[in-house]
This record gives sequence, C-alpha cells and structure tokens, in this order.
Amino acid sequence: MSYVIKRIGYAILIMFLASLVTFAALRVAPGSAVTSILDPARTPPEVIERYKEELGLNLPIWQQYVNYMANVLRGNFGTSLFDRRPVFDLIADAALYTVVLAFAAFVLAFGLGVPAGVIAALNRGGWFDRVIRWVTSAFMSIPNFVLALLLVAILGVKLRFLPVSGASGPANLILPALVLAADPWSLTTRVTRTAVVEQLGADYTRTLRARGVSRTRINWRHVLRNALTPVVSLGSVQIRTLLGYTLIVEVIFRWPGMGSQLVQAILKRDYPVASALALLLALVVVIASTVGDLLLRAVDPRIRSNQAVIS
Repeated sequence: MSYVIKRIGYAILIMFLASLVTFAALRVAPGSAVTSILDPARTPPEVIERYKEELGLNLPIWQQYVNYMANVLRGNFGTSLFDRRPVFDLIADAALYTVVLAFAAFVLAFGLGVPAGVIAALNRGGWFDRVIRWVTSAFMSIPNFVLALLLVAILGVKLRFLPVSGASGPANLILPALVLAADPWSLTTRVTRTAVVEQLGADYTRTLRARGVSRTRINWRHVLRNALTPVVSLGSVQIRTLLGYTLIVEVIFRWPGMGSQLVQAILKRDYPVASALALLLALVVVIASTVGDLLLRAVDPRIRSNQAVIS
C-alpha cells in the first residue's frame, strides 16, 4: 500500500511539472494568440491591448498559470480562441479517434509481437527465427515517417489499395495503425524472443526436463510466465512511444485525433486547446507508467521482495 501511495505522489508531482513546463513553453514561444487572431498592422493598439486584457494575457505569467490551474482543478479548461467552442468538447471529439488508433496499434504490436517472439525463440535458428530477426531489424532501422511515406506511395498511390488520409471508414485506419505499430511490434518481438531464450536456458528448465515434465508444459506454463516480466514492463514504455509517434502519424495521414489537433493548436497559438491536450497526453503517459509498474510487481514477486528489503 505504501508503494501505491508513493507512485500516486510521484504521478501528481510529474503532472504538476508537466503543466508548468507546457504552460511556460507555450507562452515563451515566438508569436502570440492575439497576433494570430488580430492583424497588428490593421488593428489599433488599444484594441489589441483590450483583447489581451479579455484573455488575461496582460497579467504576469505566474498569475496566468495560477488562474489557469485554478480553472483546470474546477474542471474548466476554457474556450478555444478560434473555434469559440469549449475545449472539453473539442478534445472529446478528437480523443475517440486517437484512442481507436492507439488501441489498434497496441493490439497489433503486442497481439502479434508476443506470439512471434515466442515462436521464434522456440524455433531458434530456424527459418522463422531468421525471418523475424531480419524483419524486426528492418522496421527498427526505418524512421516512422519514412515508413509512412513508403506505405502511402506503394499501397495508397501506386496500387490504390488503401486510402491514405482522413477517417471516413475502417479502411482509413489500416495504414496509420500499421505505421504506428511497426516499431513497437519489432521491439516487443525482440524482447519476447530474448526473454524466452533466456528462460529456456535457465537451470529450472533443465531440472524440469530431467524430471520428465513435457516440453509443452515447460514452455507454456513456466517459461512463458517467467518471460512475461520484461514484456509487461515494456508495455508501459510502449504506450509513451505510441503517443509520441501518434503526433507524426496523425499529421501524415490527416487522422483527426488529439495529435494533429495539438499540432494545429500550437501553430495557431490556441493556448487553451494546446495546454489541455498536452496535459491530457501527459496524464495518459503517467497513468500508463503507474499501471505498468503495479502490473510488473504483480507478475514478478521478486520485485516486491526486493523493494521490501530496500525500504
């Protein structure tokens, strides 16, 4: 219980730091929301000053931050400076698209990566193992945006097999999900293969074989269970990777999710939308990391015992 409380405390501290850095970065960056909306060359200075006062941008930055966080803690994320819609409504519209894309990529990465890694390890040195190692090396060496452009050029433009932009139907999800899942799938497959190979060579495995335990029982009940520890730990890290790549993938494929909306908000200096989206993405990362740590403790009892000794 004390570990859970500590993790929650760390999560709150990280969210505070994330909100502070995000808020300051948006305000310090060149340009401003006022000049994005009003043309300084055609707008009288007094009108610009009055608009700054209405938005609260004439206050010191620390006071702007205090006012903003006070509103956020009350559940008020403000209104978009351009669309004049509540920020919560804008995020709700985009969040569904991002969740669908990230979930599809996560399922592809782990639903295909773990079995591929296990089969490659159980057939170490065989043709399947060699193919898996070659494919994962290729995917890990190709930058995310390069893979996206290649798939768009081949499957979208050349073969006209799949749509390359928008979100008008299920087919539009295929290319973004494949691109987003490529690197996590490769890493998951590699980590799973390595973990299973290590467990196959462990002392307890040889002991079980000497006792006459069937190979199938050893592999799927003992080896796989012990090999899950690094895979579960990798899961929380991969969520952060997926969120980072989502920004690129959504922009390339014009997928109307939170990543593309965040980029547009930053370019337009739409402070309320950009701040809320950045906070939400940071919150998802913090929750994923916390849940991953707790799951890792549940899967591997050695971690609980080691932390008990240290504390």
